[in-house]
Amino acid sequence: MIENFGNIFYLIIHVLITGLFGVYIVRIYFAPEGLVKEFNIDRSGIYLIRFIGTFAFGFFLMGIYIIFRSGGPEGAWMYYNLIFIIAASQLLYESLFYFKLIDKDLEAKNSLTDLVLSVFMVVAPAILIWGLSDRIYTI
Repeated sequence: MIENFGNIFYLIIHVLITGLFGVYIVRIYFAPEGLVKEFNIDRSGIYLIRFIGTFAFGFFLMGIYIIFRSGGPEGAWMYYNLIFIIAASQLLYESLFYFKLIDKDLEAKNSLTDLVLSVFMVVAPAILIWGLSDRIYTI
């Protein structure tokens, strides 16, 4: 497992990313009321929250698969790049919303913790893309 990632550092980063997807999925599927309350939306929004969560579920399953498959992250450039692109766009929106530069009239809130997690989700796959480029860009 470690040898597939080159060293334990890259494996730990991959596990942390996968774990964050797992935490998000648990919140979405087993405790959506907390998200409804946090974002000040009606309970009918649970459907949309869970629907959007299906995308995170795909990333979670792929992350688990990459850990245990024989080639590890070999050829998984699309997985890491997609996480990076999505996270970068989310970080942009999180930042603009946090500093009240857009959507000022929404009653939803985000915290500094949300912003820090968004930064991690941009930096972590960038580190993996850079450090594992010899493995992920092979077919």
